[in-house]
Amino acid sequence: MATNLALQLQVIEPDTDLNSIMIGNSNYNDDVWDLRPFITAKSTKESQKYIRFEYIADVDMKETVKQYTYYKLGKTKPQTVQNYINSSLPMFIEYCSLNGIHSFSDVTLEDYLNFNLWMKNDKKVAVGTGNISCHVVEEIIRIGQIKGWNVPTFHLPKTDTANQLWNTKKSMKTNKTKPIPEDVFDKILYHAVHDEKDVLTKSGIIIQSQTGLRINEVLSIQEGCVKRTSDGYDYMEVTLGKTEKGEPIIHKVFINELVKNTIKELSDFTEPLRKESGLKELFLVKYNGIRVLNVTQWNANRLTHFIERWDIRNNKGELYPLTSHQFRATFVRELIKRKVPIAMIMKQYSHVSIEMTAHYLTLQEEEVKEIYSDMILSPESKIAGLRAKEIKGKLDDLFHGKTEDEIDDVITDLAKTMSFNPLPTGVCLYDFRRGNCTDGDGCFFYNCPNYITEVQFYPVLKDELDLLEKEMTRLKELGHEREWQKQYIKYKYLKPLVGSLEVQLNGKESVG
Repeated sequence: MATNLALQLQVIEPDTDLNSIMIGNSNYNDDVWDLRPFITAKSTKESQKYIRFEYIADVDMKETVKQYTYYKLGKTKPQTVQNYINSSLPMFIEYCSLNGIHSFSDVTLEDYLNFNLWMKNDKKVAVGTGNISCHVVEEIIRIGQIKGWNVPTFHLPKTDTANQLWNTKKSMKTNKTKPIPEDVFDKILYHAVHDEKDVLTKSGIIIQSQTGLRINEVLSIQEGCVKRTSDGYDYMEVTLGKTEKGEPIIHKVFINELVKNTIKELSDFTEPLRKESGLKELFLVKYNGIRVLNVTQWNANRLTHFIERWDIRNNKGELYPLTSHQFRATFVRELIKRKVPIAMIMKQYSHVSIEMTAHYLTLQEEEVKEIYSDMILSPESKIAGLRAKEIKGKLDDLFHGKTEDEIDDVITDLAKTMSFNPLPTGVCLYDFRRGNCTDGDGCFFYNCPNYITEVQFYPVLKDELDLLEKEMTRLKELGHEREWQKQYIKYKYLKPLVGSLEVQLNGKESVG
């Protein structure tokens, strides 16, 4: 798995002899750095295992790029650095050559801004391409100013200049990942299980939908990944790339029978390709040689064609614009609905059974906040709680006259300023930055103005109310008045809460 790791490199001091610095099979002063010792995946093209500097004619500029490259190899995986230097940076070097710029130190702010205009207007590059090229140049300047490289001294206007120039920040914001609507999700899973003939597409959709893993993690699974615990539970081993330490780690992820059978079908289907290629990955295709399925093409090709093939539409009658990361958001929503305390999954399980549950820890706080903000704050939400009417009224005022995208922006901004503390049946809106809650450990939250629930929690709350009523009846029959009074305190708050949700489930608008 070395292809995913940053390299442990020697620190270059001012008096370090650069001829003594080795990068893979190469010397620092070479014009080609051979990274084959670090990029060992058989699916990686041979040309992508080298970083080439020959295209940079100016010696001073080449030295700055080498300093940046060496620095980045110690911070991120070599495949990413190779892509930066040999795919993204050449555009800037070409621009400098055309405009007589021979050193990074000669670049002015005007040059930098004109470079972006040149990419947009003359080269007509895609937004993603322009954004990455812009980002690499920005990093060289910013890091170089700190490290003392030969770079310009002007200050770039803002820390997110690349996103602003290429308008990616807004598009990322307005297209935030939302869970798949339940009716659409049911159709997707039904067609994947019963109708889809393409084994690769079918397998990816089923595994993502049942585990919440990222698509790159799903596509990384290898033969023999399914195993069983001593007490009879099935799990699979998967490489999780985005961990707090920034290093990929093999984790064990519990799987159900559907996933187990799907992996068996996939393994049988690609076995001939594995034998021919020597690769162990399960998601293999034969296209210009045998290789692992391309992550970047998954949404555009596989998912889009799947939606078209089975004519899966949203409530507006439009083909549903499915993206792979939505399966992750949907998985979080289902955990919430099943009364799994997300806060405990995210923060506590590492102390109980990190090996079997740590893949849930990769659910970032922002992802959970997005789920809760959409659930509680969206115009379609059906909420209950002591402050539900007040909150709903203020939201209606905020949303009045706004488009769907503008409402998304409002919800995103609100979520950033609010505190969402996950509870088994809703959320606590208390902001712990103000200090500890006065109720402390004695909180049962139904009588608290900071507690808000939503109609998706209704089944759990209704079950709790039914059990509470049975227990109160039993205590009354036994004559245990004091214990009955304790239960009644909870009952008198839970009963109207459930009632409010029932009213909304029946199509009425009352909240509170």
